[in-house]
Amino acid sequence: MSKMKIQVFAGFLLTALILLFSSELLATAQSDYEQGIKSYKEGDNQAAAAYFESALEQGMVSISLHFNLASSYYRLGRYGEAKKYFMLLNEAAEMRDIVEYHLGLIAVKEKDADLARRYFNSIVSSGRDARLIKLSKKHLVALSRKEDLWKAALSFNLGYDNNISSVTEDSVLDTADSFNELYASVDRLLTGTRKNGWVTKATFFAIDYSDMDANDGNYFALGLKRAMKLEAWDTSVQLNLTKSTYGDDDFQSIARLDIVGRKLIAKNKSIHSRYQAEDITSESSLYDYLEGWRQRARIEYREYSENSSQKIYYELELNDRGELITATDAYDYSPTRHTLRGAYTRIINKQWWLTGDLSYRISEFSPSSTLDREDNQWRLALSADYHVDRTFKLSAKYQYIDNASTVDRYAYDKSIIKFGISKLF
Repeated sequence: MSKMKIQVFAGFLLTALILLFSSELLATAQSDYEQGIKSYKEGDNQAAAAYFESALEQGMVSISLHFNLASSYYRLGRYGEAKKYFMLLNEAAEMRDIVEYHLGLIAVKEKDADLARRYFNSIVSSGRDARLIKLSKKHLVALSRKEDLWKAALSFNLGYDNNISSVTEDSVLDTADSFNELYASVDRLLTGTRKNGWVTKATFFAIDYSDMDANDGNYFALGLKRAMKLEAWDTSVQLNLTKSTYGDDDFQSIARLDIVGRKLIAKNKSIHSRYQAEDITSESSLYDYLEGWRQRARIEYREYSENSSQKIYYELELNDRGELITATDAYDYSPTRHTLRGAYTRIINKQWWLTGDLSYRISEFSPSSTLDREDNQWRLALSADYHVDRTFKLSAKYQYIDNASTVDRYAYDKSIIKFGISKLF
């Protein structure tokens, strides 16, 4: 066979192989696409997305594939990925209405009301699909409903503490007493919305013991918060000024910066972060050793379902505060603390909610010439809430604390029982 014939034969063979494999890949991609459509119609969105992704990876490109993949992501709460593929379709004139409608829905889910309004208004003003225009108008009505300018909360508890001063059992200060607690707060929306605007808030708390008046306390706080959307995060920055009393004495003034973030990672799962910095000032020379700075940083995971919720977080606390120096010892008030906490709530029905809450905390103190202290604390709380309606509930709570320490006088355990009512306005 001549060299020319060999080259021609090789060319025909290569072309045939390419056509063969291309047709097989196309058939496989088409099969995955059809399986994706079937799963989508059956409501198995996880499987549908997987099939559509497989078809895409095999080279299939079409408007219907991109739309169905984006729709599957939307149903799964994967809004960032859904937006990516909806945006690819936005340039196709025949898809503009349905794409902008879904982008508006995603903006609603992500609590971006301004962006949602822009998409829905675009459909109403220049859309061609009568059904989508009607639906968009309904969403605009819902988005235009004004938030309540004022919100308030009030709660009252009766309780019993078997170790008020948190001391060892053999201490003369190991005293039990009943108490009542009152909490009240009111906030005012200044501009925008509570998700994207300015809010001011006032808070009051008081605890009153039946016999041990020296342990009574209260605090009053004023705060200003700015909430905003940053990329995929719902965030807020808040400044609080707090003044408190302890017994008959003025106690502390605290200026607190509180930065909070929340990111949805799936339809029912979210990541939360929080940073607090406090400048603590003593209002009485008796408590000057508690002055200084305290910082806390937290990362938290939350997950919700129809009948339960759960959360777990880690928190780091740093202190730069004073010492209480006596004739025989020096007491450090600047611990480094590590806390791991988890809580699970079981929703039995609309009325009854049961919660278990467990935390473990390590506190490391700077050693002195006479003390080398480390505390390990377990805290367990069990509570039952009865929701009369959305704004009013009755509650019962039991809390147990076990604090072990390398210094005996700081080792203690205590139990607290509370019964209360709370109301939202």
